[in-house]
Order: sequence, then C-alpha cells, then structure tokens
Amino acid sequence: MKNIMGPPVQGADFFGRTTESNFAWKRIENGNNLTLAAPRRVGKTSFALNLLHIAKDKGWNTVSINLEKISTEHQFIELFIDHLKELSWWDKVKDKGNKFLSYFTKIKPAISYGDVKVDLTWESQKQDIYKQLSGLLDHSENTLIFFDELTILLASIINNGEEGQKNVRAFLHWLRDIRITTGSKIRWVYCSSVGIDNFTHKYGISDALNDIHYFTLKSFGKEESIKMLEILAHSNNLPLTKALSTAVVKKIDYCIPFFLQILFGKIHYLVEVEKTPLKTTIIDTAYALLIEENHFNTWVERINEQYTDDTTYAFRLLKHLCQAKEGAAREVLINLLVLFPPDPDRTEEICSSLLYRLQNDGYLMEEDGLYKFRSPLLRDFWFNRFVK
Repeated sequence: MKNIMGPPVQGADFFGRTTESNFAWKRIENGNNLTLAAPRRVGKTSFALNLLHIAKDKGWNTVSINLEKISTEHQFIELFIDHLKELSWWDKVKDKGNKFLSYFTKIKPAISYGDVKVDLTWESQKQDIYKQLSGLLDHSENTLIFFDELTILLASIINNGEEGQKNVRAFLHWLRDIRITTGSKIRWVYCSSVGIDNFTHKYGISDALNDIHYFTLKSFGKEESIKMLEILAHSNNLPLTKALSTAVVKKIDYCIPFFLQILFGKIHYLVEVEKTPLKTTIIDTAYALLIEENHFNTWVERINEQYTDDTTYAFRLLKHLCQAKEGAAREVLINLLVLFPPDPDRTEEICSSLLYRLQNDGYLMEEDGLYKFRSPLLRDFWFNRFVK
C-alpha cells in the first residue's frame, strides 16, 4: 500500500471501511441515494470511488464528476453531458443528445467575473434546457452517479449575481426531481470537502436534499488504525513494531486516514533521511514537526472562505478552545463572544450557529457538555499557529 497523502486512493491503496462499504452498497441497491457526511480528510472521495468500483464490478454504469473546478451552471451541463456520452446507454439517446447539444451551444451564456454578465436568452431558456437534459437520462438501467465537491459548485452559483440563491434552489430541486423519478434505477452519491449540511442549512434549502440518506463516515477505531500503520510499514520496509504503531494511534487519538498517513510519512522521513533511531521518542519528534508545517492550512483557509460574516467569531472560539484541552462549556463560549459583540442580542444565536457548523466541519466535538477540538493534532497546530 502506497502512502498517498492528500489525493483520493483506489484499488490496493484503499484501506478498511469494509463494513461501511457493504452497508452503503446495500443502501444503494435498495434504492437509496447517499450524501457522505464526514469532516474533511476522513476519506469521503476514496470511499465513494470504492462504491463506484463495486458498482462497476456488478455491471452498473458509473459516472464520477469532480465539480471543484467549475463555477457556473452551463459549465456543469457541459461536463455532465461529456460524462453521459461515455455510458453504454448513450447510443439510445444519441440523436436526441446531439440535438440538445446544438440547441444548448447556441444559447450558452457568457459570464465574466466581477460584474456578472448573463445573457437574457440563457435565463429565459434555462428551465427548458434542464427539462431536456433530464430527458436524456435512461432510468431503466442501473447507474451510479457520483458528484464530488458539490457544495463548491453551489457556493460559486450563489456568488454569481443577485439571483444566486434562487438559482441554487432551482438547481437542487432539479436534481431532486430526477432522483424521485418513479421506477428510476439511477442512484446518486454526493460529497464535498465543504459540508453540504452546513451549506443547505445556512441558506434554508435543506428540503432540496430531504430524500437523500446521510451516510456518516467516522474516524478509524484503534485496531483498524494499527492495522493500517502495519500495512504501511510493511509496504515501505519500515520496521514499525506494534508497540510503536499503538503509540502513534494514542498520540493522534482522532485517527482519520490522512492524519495517520502524514505522521507515518514524517516518521519514515526521519528514519530514512535523518537517520533517527526508530524508538518511541521519534513519535513526539515527528508530531512536533507536523504542527509546524502546512498540512492544516486548508483548515484555516476554510474558515476565511466559508464562514463569511462569522469568520472573526469562529477564530475567537477556536483560539480559546485550542488552549482548553479539556474543553469549555457553551456558557463560557457565549461569554467570550459577548466581549466582541456584532449584535449583543444575537450573541447566543451566533455562538449556537458556529458550534453547529464547526462540529459538522470536523473542528469541534461536544462531550459531556464541553466543546473541544475533535483532533489533538489540529488543536496543537492551531495553538502553534495562533497562540504560541
């Protein structure tokens, strides 16, 4: 197993999740659509790609589309059509598809960033375009469609002009109408590094996804984490004992695949390059190096990009909690925000909203009435970056 840190993994490099994969696949076979709910770096994309692999082995059509690099609805349609063309049933709708493409190309809008320019023809014909696109889908064949980074596309649409929120609602309801088509054999899996649940809740459009089953991926347990480290060690010719693997797992505590991989990778580097003895002390050395590096910059950037008006208050909560290892009660955090009130009458509302979002996004957890960092590794990075 290669130690691939960051990109999704497939095949022999995909580890564990057997029970979850079997359960999720049964859900899909029984007619359910899934949204993968988990904090970032838990391995949602890798898990979804494994479901596509299972589907393909069982003779299903499969589609995998990463929406991260597109920002408009017309770009989505172009990308979606390109992938539909690769399916076995496209030949049955090829003539209709080509007519649609000819029609769609003629009214494709020109959108520029900054001052958004939208062709009125596009706006007036968009409903018909989506209706025709729906008509190209063959609901009679087993098909699994995976949309990755869905929320990033939705956020881009919302930011494209005054009608953004209206357009997102219409887009999500269009997808919902497809999903609830009577007798459809098309199944859908959605995931995103930006929480879908947080996004839809923020804009009051959760109803557009109320037909989808939220499937939760958790961190690895102790034994599964140790097993993963042992396989990595064997594959990379590193004589990591079970005692050392156990110590790594204890140190990380919140064992998502990425955290295991980066700490293992740092230990491997210290042994191979720095010629550090492979003893228990190497774990603390590797850990200290990690929290100085840029592995967690995306967690900082996400607050800046996604928390909009609440960014300052999110940072204040996290700065306080990275210094409180045992956690803090809600009342303490409300009082913290009262010191910097955007609106004294809304302090409790803002705090409750932030705690909900920060838990969904994997920063925090609540245990016995106390809120604290879910990951000691992320907490120590935060302390090192913003407090030390």
